Amino acid sequence: MVEFSDLYKEIQNHGISLYQYNVGKSRSATIELNKRYGIFIDATQFSSLAETKRVIAHEVGHCVTGCTHKVSSSIDLVVKHEYKANRWAVKRFLPFEKIQAAVQDGYTEPWQLAEYFDVPETAIKWALHYYIEDCGMSFSAK
Repeated sequence: MVEFSDLYKEIQNHGISLYQYNVGKSRSATIELNKRYGIFIDATQFSSLAETKRVIAHEVGHCVTGCTHKVSSSIDLVVKHEYKANRWAVKRFLPFEKIQAAVQDGYTEPWQLAEYFDVPETAIKWALHYYIEDCGMSFSAK
């Protein structure tokens, strides 16, 4: 299960500042200035706590990997940075071994895994795609 306390520990360990702030059209943003990172998140824009956790984990991924970019950056660079932030968040909070253990315990559908880990189904689907398609790993039930 992904807990808020785990997210906040990660934020503290990396010296990241977290702000509740209306970011305008976006629900969240990460800003880097002089190698210091701030995450700005408008928690009122999320439909669930699970989605809030997913977004915070993703934004922490931007900070930890150093993958931030200018608003005017090329779409190729933005996609690359988004992928790296997602990959970091998945590897840190939804590691292969934990998903494999859940699958072996009978949680085989994405919606079941999402409920088990208390994250959105989209996060589970991204993790499964990453591990299976990008890494060539395999999940198997008992």
